[in-house]
Amino acid sequence: MNLVSTIMQLLGPVIINRIAGSLGLNQGIAGKALAAAVPAILAALTGAASRSAGANQLSDTLARQDTSILGNLTNLLGGSDQTALVDKGTDALSSLLGGGATNALSAALARFTGIDTSKSRSLAGLASSVVLSQLAQTQRSSGLDANGLASLLKSQKSNVAAAMPPGFANLLDGSGLLDSLGDTPMRPVAAAPEPSSTIGKWLLPLALALLGVYVLSSYGCNPSTHTTTPAVEPPSSTTAPESTTTPTDVVGLASAAISALNSTLGGVTDEASAQAALPTLEQAASQIDSVKTAAAHLSSEAKAPLAKVIADALPGLTAAIEKATGIPGVATILNPVLQPVLANLDTLAKT
Repeated sequence: MNLVSTIMQLLGPVIINRIAGSLGLNQGIAGKALAAAVPAILAALTGAASRSAGANQLSDTLARQDTSILGNLTNLLGGSDQTALVDKGTDALSSLLGGGATNALSAALARFTGIDTSKSRSLAGLASSVVLSQLAQTQRSSGLDANGLASLLKSQKSNVAAAMPPGFANLLDGSGLLDSLGDTPMRPVAAAPEPSSTIGKWLLPLALALLGVYVLSSYGCNPSTHTTTPAVEPPSSTTAPESTTTPTDVVGLASAAISALNSTLGGVTDEASAQAALPTLEQAASQIDSVKTAAAHLSSEAKAPLAKVIADALPGLTAAIEKATGIPGVATILNPVLQPVLANLDTLAKT
């Protein structure tokens, strides 16, 4: 059993989309926050269960959980029902861990995703409700007492650590939430793979070309000509006109990255193939980050072709992500990479 995977299956793309809509977030940001919150909450509960009387306290809390919400999340999201879920999750987690720990989790999620703390608290509360309800269901179906529950959580350390998004654990330093993991290895930030594929061989030169175009355009140069005539300083009252030409390299880089994402996701059939796909997906995610950075220096008019290309590609990519992460065990592996990609692409499509 992999508790993180089981819970992330419940928080699938449809549920994440509804949560995002209710909080005024895009799906990628909401998914990124939940993918970080779930393993963090499980790690914190593992630590709580290992302390004196902690397992009994957790078992008592789970006995009061309504497990019916697990099959009814879609209908509970939005309005007063969602508010009740947030409040119940927040209150239960605070009673187990203390208010300071839950505040630390919300603050870390806010920094990790760039959203305000009120929304990160809502996401943490929702995640807590789902995590506690799933734990309650598992305890009841397995006939576990308090000690059995503590042992179950302890057995999940490697799964929890592996699901922790790169960099998120650093934001929780000093909070005590991850103390139960000890020296259990976290999932590292993967190094960029060697450009052995056809796409990889020309992505790096394309990225360098993009950088060159940007540098040249920033200094008002025309990359298609060369002259040795010294540049003449313009009058101080004259402002250089803003470039309105989108470098074709930006659009090409975005298209290549999206193509790589689609083709790689198409080969994901199980957890093993998802792990094998991670390096390629992370490289494509890095390329999307580069596109976002470059696009920030373009005028609104120049961004339009890029936004159209991405908007046209998003439905197909979203469908490919939903199909891949719907495979048992895959969401836990891929969501920490794919949800930020969706967030970036969603932003670029609206520029």
